Amino acid sequence: MTELVSGRDVLRQARELYAHYRPDVQQAGMKVAVIRFTPKETDPPDWRIRLEASRISAEQKIKSFEHIGFQADHVVLPPGIDRAGFQRVLESYNADPNTRAIIVQFPPPPNLMPVVARLDPAKDIDALLKGRSPYPACATAEGIYRVAEPFATDKPTIAVVGSQGFVGQGVVGLLQANGHDPITLDYGDDLRRVRDADIVISVTGNPGILGTDHIQPHHRVVIDSGFVPQADGSVRGDIRPEASAIAQNITPVPGGIGPVEMATLMERAIRQEVDPNVTPWKVTPGPFLDRAEFAAAAASKAATANAPTSPANAPTATGIAPTGPVSVAEAARLRGGGAPPAAPGAPAGPPRIPGQQPAPARPQQPQQPQQGGGHTR
Repeated sequence: MTELVSGRDVLRQARELYAHYRPDVQQAGMKVAVIRFTPKETDPPDWRIRLEASRISAEQKIKSFEHIGFQADHVVLPPGIDRAGFQRVLESYNADPNTRAIIVQFPPPPNLMPVVARLDPAKDIDALLKGRSPYPACATAEGIYRVAEPFATDKPTIAVVGSQGFVGQGVVGLLQANGHDPITLDYGDDLRRVRDADIVISVTGNPGILGTDHIQPHHRVVIDSGFVPQADGSVRGDIRPEASAIAQNITPVPGGIGPVEMATLMERAIRQEVDPNVTPWKVTPGPFLDRAEFAAAAASKAATANAPTSPANAPTATGIAPTGPVSVAEAARLRGGGAPPAAPGAPAGPPRIPGQQPAPARPQQPQQPQQGGGHTR
């Protein structure tokens, strides 16, 4: 049975952790600006889909910041806005002392990308500026890393699909800075290599790019950062529906990494403006087996089931009668259940990357991961 790693539970935890800061934030009159773009009637469908995902993300951010007391300005720029118009809006928030954070929703129209660089680095809460942001990676990348880390205390093999995109580069950087050596996969690579990993992270924004040829029962957790709205009102992630119940744990779409991103932004805002020692949100991993345990449990189950002198319902030493292919839940019981304890000294809060900065922001592409591919939320 595949366990869901709920981002909504993380966001609920964050809302409870940070709600008591609300009076201090309100009394100080702190503001956040979330700026997004709207499509023109003549824009192609792929672009309209990307801006629809941006709209959903912006609305979630507004709710999250308002919950902790910030006045959140949702700035919706008109279709076809020119550089001068965008620059006036951005610089007005740069100059406003009450505006403590500015988020420019991606993707901006390509002709407006140079204006994003004028964002005040001190207000760049989502790490959009190369080498000038206070943060080493965007909130989505940090959230992904923090979801993966409790499953990775013994330094397992981790694959990152879409590793050349904005979010992907941030995830890879965080993993490397914290002692991991991930398999990095992108456009042109054989994505079946994820079968060699223990943990799979996919940040392509390409619906259904990974399926049953890629996701395996031994995978401890699959982290799906895809979020692409569909015409029927549903959303799709990077993992095909038929592969979503194979791994031991998985983040759902929707309700997975999107809410985790919101929790990360809330935590950053409080740490930056109110309490440097704010309590970080945490993920408690569901039960999982490492590959050796998984293989041993399956072999033991098969051997017992095939033994000619053993009754079909004979219990094992743990009291479980293996009668078919080993399931994740049953394998967890075979080894005593529960996830392994965190390794001594495992990081309890946000990751740190001394001297390392994220790659420049790049717009997402709802296609096979490629150089410069972006992300959805």
